[in-house]
Amino acid sequence: MYNKNKENILLHIFVAFILSSISYLLIYKNKWLAIIIVSCFFAYYIFMSITEKRYFYLLLSLFFIIPIINNSIYYNIKFENKEVVRILKTYGYGGLGEIEGRKVYLSGDIGDVSIGSKIEATGEFIYDANIEKGTVGDYNLKSMETMPLDLKGRLFKVREDIFNKIKEKIGGRRAALVTSIAFGYDEFLDKEDEDVMKNLGVLHAISVSGLHMALVYSLLKKLLGEKTAILVSIFYVLFTGAAASTVRSYIMLLILSLAPRLKRNYNPIASLSLAGIILIIYKPYSIFEIGFQLSFLATLGIIIFNKDLNKKLYKLPKVLREGTAISLAAQVFTIPFMILYFREFSIGFLLGNLILIPLINLIVILGNVIVLFYNLPIVFNYLSFLLYYSTLGIDYLSDKLLVFLPKSFYLNDLMAVAYIILMISAYFYNKGYKRAIYFNLIFLVYLVVNIYSPIPKIEYYKEGVVTISYKGEKEIFLLKKGINIEKYKKISLSNNINKDFNVINLKGRGKIYRDKNNLILNYNNKEYLINLSKGKIASNYDIIDCKYSSYSKIILFNNDVLVFN
Repeated sequence: MYNKNKENILLHIFVAFILSSISYLLIYKNKWLAIIIVSCFFAYYIFMSITEKRYFYLLLSLFFIIPIINNSIYYNIKFENKEVVRILKTYGYGGLGEIEGRKVYLSGDIGDVSIGSKIEATGEFIYDANIEKGTVGDYNLKSMETMPLDLKGRLFKVREDIFNKIKEKIGGRRAALVTSIAFGYDEFLDKEDEDVMKNLGVLHAISVSGLHMALVYSLLKKLLGEKTAILVSIFYVLFTGAAASTVRSYIMLLILSLAPRLKRNYNPIASLSLAGIILIIYKPYSIFEIGFQLSFLATLGIIIFNKDLNKKLYKLPKVLREGTAISLAAQVFTIPFMILYFREFSIGFLLGNLILIPLINLIVILGNVIVLFYNLPIVFNYLSFLLYYSTLGIDYLSDKLLVFLPKSFYLNDLMAVAYIILMISAYFYNKGYKRAIYFNLIFLVYLVVNIYSPIPKIEYYKEGVVTISYKGEKEIFLLKKGINIEKYKKISLSNNINKDFNVINLKGRGKIYRDKNNLILNYNNKEYLINLSKGKIASNYDIIDCKYSSYSKIILFNNDVLVFN
């Protein structure tokens, strides 16, 4: 879909949707900053429409408004004392649910209700929207009744039953690895397995991704034909929980299938953009999910760089060349985000992908075929036997790779910023804008500001670590025992460790007090409870909720407390 200037309209709309969603988030963080950014976007659109006579920019300004309206509809809602709730996750006390398509945190005893089930809940709803998490508040349960399973509930129940049956044959740990790889059932995935895959750079393979969708679709296409494969693939999307990466892949495959029938050339960038637009409309918060971001960035990298890398690696055998090219291409745009989210990077990702992915692909196929033979013991047992030895192969190869491959590097987010700025500079420099090299000065400014930190910055990591940065000093405070101290020294660029503390002084700007498992922030003559625990809380403080976040950043700016989690 192009305009007369051969510009990809869908790409422009997707970018407008992204900017609009970010602007809506900023409204909650800093209204003036949001107003300034939105004004700049509209000024740019109007300027381009007038000076370049590209009037579709005026149309883009209308598309810019759509996500704001969509977000407003999603977040501006109130629930009654009695609601139907679908259970998405369970915690020690409470969980995550969905009411009328909106995510809510559940407080109370859920019991042994299965994930995917619906309950008729009686309780009290407290509105507390978190744009980045897509949640609209907390629902305090007083009583509940389990409802009959619907289609989605049955699909989730089938996943659980299959896990339990495979568990009987090959053991709990291997069954969890199989079901996580094959169809995204990772409720019992071993933390050690997750860490191993992360160190080898194949963490994406043990949760359902576009790779899985493409593999399943290719198999179905060979067996059933293209039309039937597209229809049957919908069930796989639902069966895996409709993760952003799976939906994105399915939409792109659907467009690829329909393009020849509609006598249109397939454009992967337009296809990717349309998938993003649909997902943002369907789930406004999806743009802030790590799965969405990594999936789209990896796919974009493959679209842009895969062909060129294949050509440059022409001396390598085909299988090795294609695997290397696609692995490198997928990393180009995801590296900075991996550093920002995980604070580490696997240098051995290439070997990990080349050696382990073929075996992981086999588990994807076997793990989904076994679903079809759930009630046929002879075939089920044989497939379980194959899956057992497949996981044994993964264990063997992983152990060998871990012996000689270096461990993941722990990195500060400065490296991610430097990488992004260097990419932008290199792009414009290669386009002939030689002065773009001075763009790197932005990193130097960011470096100075980040290291000196002229305003107080509090960072919380779910492992039980708090770092405080202010006016050239950075300290690490440990809330738990058994923490990897060396990791957080590298991440925070600080050697100042505090294991036992009751009060943290913010150089006259405020104080932080320890309150059992939580923290109390005293700032600008006001007290905030930084909630880090998942139990009940009874407090008169304003609450900064970090209990569901793996990482939270709190910035004390003038009289405002800005929270990013």
